[in-house]
Amino acid sequence: MEVKQTFSEKLKSELCSNIYSNQAQKAILYSFLSNLLSISLTNKGEVWELKSQFFFIIKFMSDLFTELYDVKKSVMFTGINKINNHRVYMLRVSGNFQQITTDAGLLKKPVDVIKTTAQMKGFLVGAFLSGGSISSSTDRRYHLEIRSNNVAYLLFIQTILNKFNISIALSQRRNSYFLYIKKSYDISDFLKLIGANNSMLEFEDTKISRDLFTQMNRLNNLDISNIKKSTSAGNKQIQKIKQIMNTEIYQKQSKKFKIFCQLRLENQDASLSELSKLFLEKYNIKINRTSINHYVIKLKKI
Repeated sequence: MEVKQTFSEKLKSELCSNIYSNQAQKAILYSFLSNLLSISLTNKGEVWELKSQFFFIIKFMSDLFTELYDVKKSVMFTGINKINNHRVYMLRVSGNFQQITTDAGLLKKPVDVIKTTAQMKGFLVGAFLSGGSISSSTDRRYHLEIRSNNVAYLLFIQTILNKFNISIALSQRRNSYFLYIKKSYDISDFLKLIGANNSMLEFEDTKISRDLFTQMNRLNNLDISNIKKSTSAGNKQIQKIKQIMNTEIYQKQSKKFKIFCQLRLENQDASLSELSKLFLEKYNIKINRTSINHYVIKLKKI
């Protein structure tokens, strides 16, 4: 049975299929390694390890290493994550780490390495691939987050997004920290910024459809509410009309007032605007809503 991709998975898959400049590639690698790198010492020397529940992310990172540096790599399945029951894949890399560290600036602070717009976008791509998630495009609550155990790493991401006028907040969950975005337009801007155009369009399309449905539902509820109000008002007016119809005071009223009473008896649910139209259609009398409301007030006084 084929398992349907989540919106997060589709988004990450799109990011891994995009083409990046050399600057952006190094920024993606710098960001991903800063967030998820583990180092093991073996009898053959130092080994870098990167883990993910998505095989396509591990392959993407493997291809990045191949594109940028002369390294030896191996990819393996390491088991099932007991927390979320997802498969876990690992990329193991060995090579001239001193050269990689120097070239990618891994020992430097992000602010000293990530300076151009291409580098900033690449850094955000690496951050989302290594620790990001987003709620389903059909979810009523919008939520995008990036997780890390490194607060300085998240604060730098926040600084980048502030430069692009995207609001993102920092919070803590158990022993880790995360940045999150709740506003739909900020999420759209973030997706566009990192180059996830297809995901952004899907998100926007679903949002528009949901907002349209919500608006139509509100209008429908408003119509029902107005009908109930009109019916209730009409009921009360009919009761008052029946009380006065056989009285002398009623007989002394104007022709238009009596027509209003007759039309109300015949049209319990009609609004004042609809009664105005009936005046014209049945009696060829032009009368506006305000004048009919005057008769309603007069009826209450009588």
